[in-house]
Amino acid sequence: MIRTTAANARRLGIGGYTHFALRDADSAKSGLFHRFGLTTDDYTPKPAFDTYRALIAELGR
Repeated sequence: MIRTTAANARRLGIGGYTHFALRDADSAKSGLFHRFGLTTDDYTPKPAFDTYRALIAELGR
């Protein structure tokens, strides 16, 4: 999704992309809406954190 957004940003007038949540709301809960951050609720990076950082390095301007 991020690569597609970056590839079409100029054509669509997109000036930036923001991930909604840096950290989980409550990593101890199993519900989807509690654990979709890039880090746990104590800011420990999850695997997606490094992927997102690599994408920023690759596509950032």
